[in-house]
Amino acid sequence: MSDSPMSTTRAAINASIGACMWGIGGVCSNILFTTTDASPEWIVSMRLTFAGILMLLFAAATKKPLLRVWRTPASAIRQVAFGIVGVFLAQLTYMLAIFYGNAAIATIMLSLVPALITIVFCVTQRSLPRLIDALAIIIALAGVFLLVTDGNPGKLHVAPLAVFWGFIAACTGAAYTLLPRKLLMQESPLVVVGWGLIVGSVAANLWHPVWRLPQHLHPVSWLMIDFVVLGATLLAYILYVSSLKVLRPAIAGMIGNFEPLTATILSVAFLNLAFHPLQLAGIISVLGAVFMMSWQPRKKRDLIPRRQ
Repeated sequence: MSDSPMSTTRAAINASIGACMWGIGGVCSNILFTTTDASPEWIVSMRLTFAGILMLLFAAATKKPLLRVWRTPASAIRQVAFGIVGVFLAQLTYMLAIFYGNAAIATIMLSLVPALITIVFCVTQRSLPRLIDALAIIIALAGVFLLVTDGNPGKLHVAPLAVFWGFIAACTGAAYTLLPRKLLMQESPLVVVGWGLIVGSVAANLWHPVWRLPQHLHPVSWLMIDFVVLGATLLAYILYVSSLKVLRPAIAGMIGNFEPLTATILSVAFLNLAFHPLQLAGIISVLGAVFMMSWQPRKKRDLIPRRQ
């Protein structure tokens, strides 16, 4: 399928919906951590196990080739790497950032993903970043500084563990965007993400088995868990990863800003979260930096070859 304007628009819409679902799922997880004994490890096991099973069942029902991705060592290794690093570790570090901080802080830290992707591309291609990219990276880092310190370098306004796990989540989030790209050129997103979730669920259950249920779960808790599994994992992964076939990584990362925006708005509305003016300036700086990195001159944009 050619990368037509319509397919690009559809991919952008899919990525946006998926990112918003991630933001809502982060807030639901935040509420679960504060109202029940659910741990980050158990939430990760739940969402990867059941979402992975359902996704592969759906892929089989739609007659997708489930085993082809395992036929060559190169694709099998990439699939395992995606499952462990891009899915399991990305989910675990993100949940730990929420657990030690909150959904808004965790998702805002994930906005560093485009900057990290740009750095990876520059290193692997042995090239310097565009001036606007270099400036955007500096602005993003300055924004994170304002967010976590409120302008006072001698005092953190965010838990150190939340900052640490948030940065690691950004690193694994970059891997989540980059690792499956070659696989997605040959395989269905349902298959790639489904196996990624299954591989990740094996690692997650070795860490914390899904059958070890936490205490104090009530009907509303199970409704939020259902959304985390079905909406914020199953559907969101399908929508976002399928968009990577069409969208450039930096564009996909820019659209991912809907996740921190959604999480921040919902956190302020439902978790009584408040930010100081300098912290808000930091949030705006981080998100603005992502938009800067997504900018492409029209002449160069028209010269980008279409993917088939």
